[in-house]
Amino acid sequence: MRVLPLLFLLSNFTVIAQNSVTPVTIKASPTYENIGLVWTITGDDNLNSSMTIEYKESSSTYFLPTYQTMRANPVSVVDGSLLNYNHHAGSIVGLTENTTYDIRLTLTDPDGGSSIETISKMTKAEFPYNLMGIINYVVPGSGGGTGTFSDPYQGLQEAADNSQPGDVFSIAGGMYSPFTMTTNGTDGFPIVFTADPADSVIVDGNNTLSGVITLGVFNDSIQHIVLENIIVQNGKWGIDAQNTQFVIVRNCILRDVDYGYYNRRENGWEHDQTISDNYIYGRTVWPVIGSIIPSERGIDLRGTGNVVRYNLIRNFGDGVSTDGVPYKNSYALDIHNNDISYIGDDLIEVDGMVANTRVWQNKCSNGRMGISLAPVFGGPCYVYRNVFNNMEISSYKMNRAPAGLVIIHNSVAKQSRGITSDVGWHNTILRNNVLISGHYCFEEYNLISNSLFDYWDYNAYSSDRTGLSGEPWFKWDGTQYLQIADLQTGPGIESNGMQFDYSTELSQISLPAVYQDGIDPALYDFSPVLGSSLINQ
Repeated sequence: MRVLPLLFLLSNFTVIAQNSVTPVTIKASPTYENIGLVWTITGDDNLNSSMTIEYKESSSTYFLPTYQTMRANPVSVVDGSLLNYNHHAGSIVGLTENTTYDIRLTLTDPDGGSSIETISKMTKAEFPYNLMGIINYVVPGSGGGTGTFSDPYQGLQEAADNSQPGDVFSIAGGMYSPFTMTTNGTDGFPIVFTADPADSVIVDGNNTLSGVITLGVFNDSIQHIVLENIIVQNGKWGIDAQNTQFVIVRNCILRDVDYGYYNRRENGWEHDQTISDNYIYGRTVWPVIGSIIPSERGIDLRGTGNVVRYNLIRNFGDGVSTDGVPYKNSYALDIHNNDISYIGDDLIEVDGMVANTRVWQNKCSNGRMGISLAPVFGGPCYVYRNVFNNMEISSYKMNRAPAGLVIIHNSVAKQSRGITSDVGWHNTILRNNVLISGHYCFEEYNLISNSLFDYWDYNAYSSDRTGLSGEPWFKWDGTQYLQIADLQTGPGIESNGMQFDYSTELSQISLPAVYQDGIDPALYDFSPVLGSSLINQ
């Protein structure tokens, strides 16, 4: 009689594995030319479900495929803790702005629960250069004016204090004092500060220890603000962007600052920020001497839907960074076509992102790390068609066990080790990259045992080492391998990899004697010579 109650109690604590998948919600996050998709699920404890994404313009007939998607494994350990995300994610890339797309997502599980959903989503529209709104006029000064052509606002703070949604402030040339903006624009009626680039509008911080331009306050969000064609200089924070949403900064010069554009609050409220076509110059001296890593950043962003593109960034601790509290708050970010150089730490740093960050066609030179992916919480994080030249430590920083990396079609050249990570990555695709090194092409440790997949192949390597005894090209999980053939028979990777001689096949690439010598960002090119073995490989 005592056994039955005991069995009954035990049955209440029995955990029954659910191998069938249960679809929950679909999150679609657009930028100007990409859409990130995350399909949250429950179940699928045996991790064998999959998701495909197809898309078409709504006016078209046929669906097209996308890149491979990623499965976030909830029992993965990332940065020392369980991931606790259960979803499939992937991106549609190369889209047209302001266009509606039909998206078909297919969730498949042999254990049951498969589903097909079709949704529609529009990409973002580019903000027009021909501005429509209520034109107000601003000249240098310290207060007064009504904003008319004959009686302009005296100073930018006066303009900001009198701003309303839909206002366009036309700023006359001259020197202006710092100002703080706390009024929101609205969707379709942003508040715009603009100038003729020929007029040289300068907002000078007089070496302020706070923001030269301050957007927002610490305990609320600010929305729909545009800054363009302005020179911001001489202060700790060029643009102190506090809890900013739907903000555009374009065609500006930020110079003589410790931080360029800076999200320093930790509320997790930022999103939909576009930093485009700017020149951003910091104060961090390169190369950095000593072990203290500088904290200053050219562009510092948090949140979802941010775009950083076509900027020239020089002399900061980090070039572009998403690393900061709160973690696990960033989805669908685009970082592309930036020229970043003379950076004390990471040229690009996307630490803390969850899914659908896309980093492409950036030119990155002279930094401690090429791109930091330490960590990525599930992915995918796409890194493609970038060039990285002259890093001190590693081209790809894959420490802290990031999960969900797609690293394809990049070109790297550096003295010392090409890639090295002390705590391994997992769920990673690394293929079709060029990697040139003065030492090991890669030296990787502590590989993750519960990775759902890792695909490391079709890469091309060149080293200044001989590839003979005492000068191996590779080190994998603590074991040295002389050349590609040894990798293929040892750990079984790079079955389609190749070796080449960069000194003959890439005529405009050379390695400095030491990292600190630097390379000129304008004087190198990874294009192969005619007849190179790299072409069409």
